[in-house]
Amino acid sequence: MKDITINNYKCLEKISILNLEKVNLFTGKNNTGKSTVLEALSLFASKGNFQWIHHLLESRGEIKNYSNENINEDTNIKLLSSFFSHRSTDFSENKSISIISDQESFSLRFVKFKEEDVIDHEQGIIGTKRIIVNASFDGNASYGLEIKNTVHTNLYSLDRHLFRKANVALSDNFHLINAKGDDILNSASLWDKITLSEKEDLVVEALKIIEPKITRLSFIGEDNYRSKRYPIVKLQGNSNVYPLKAMGDGINRILNLTLALVNSDNGFLFIDEFENGLHYSVQEKLWEIIFEISNRLNIQVFVTTHSNDSINAFAKVLAKSKDFKGSLYRLDRKEHEVKANPFSEEEVKEAASQKINLR
Repeated sequence: MKDITINNYKCLEKISILNLEKVNLFTGKNNTGKSTVLEALSLFASKGNFQWIHHLLESRGEIKNYSNENINEDTNIKLLSSFFSHRSTDFSENKSISIISDQESFSLRFVKFKEEDVIDHEQGIIGTKRIIVNASFDGNASYGLEIKNTVHTNLYSLDRHLFRKANVALSDNFHLINAKGDDILNSASLWDKITLSEKEDLVVEALKIIEPKITRLSFIGEDNYRSKRYPIVKLQGNSNVYPLKAMGDGINRILNLTLALVNSDNGFLFIDEFENGLHYSVQEKLWEIIFEISNRLNIQVFVTTHSNDSINAFAKVLAKSKDFKGSLYRLDRKEHEVKANPFSEEEVKEAASQKINLR
């Protein structure tokens, strides 16, 4: 996609991001909405999948105090309102969340609805249908959530449990890596999908940025519990195996990032706070891998950073090849308005060469 507009999503009452490229980097001060942009785009990519909604709520700590037994209409509305600007529970259409690109559209809103019988003149009542009523309707109505995509519309009643914990990756075409890098849904499962393929080699090559002697990677543990399996590596000239966790946060962040990347063919990758756990000296090489793989597998990448080192490394890689396409945006917030201020490739390269701070 080239352009996208996000309306009424958390702190993003309205923001338009134009002229997106293959790899897109967002910077800005704290609390300007960088992570929120990634979250909104991941919801857009999921097309409103309730497992993904559950995952986002859980990762924010919103759902931890609720069990299956105490989820009802009121708690559903309270939980879902956390996605809306000002935690609004307004049933007006102009308060709906909408995310619109040049290719697709997505919206999410609270509605009131009533059920009517579907009557066949020969068979009688053959079912029921849900009809959305005006927000001011004060008759006998139920509360629901309408999720509308470019070609599909679904209306869910809020009087039942809507969320299920996600134990496996939900999609083959998007992944989100949070600032800690610990919420990739199942790294062992992602590894299994690429074993004995060229993608396996891409992941191992990425790990060599930090440890050049790595020759092999595998996951071991209980086969019936993929979430409990952990990565081990072999080193050149050494018959022993070593747990990757013991080799530092940086190499484990690279593992999670590249596993997510190579499993996002023809889709999206979202990375929050790129620089976390990474020494500045490895960032340029990692950017180069991200650009190369995203080109090869047709992946659009969205990244946030607080680091000028990350921006400089991004700019250096952009300057290396005409095949690499990237954009930089600084998010600025004034009261309730967030704007995405773009920098052209030329401006990014010039700022890096002149050591100008774009954060």
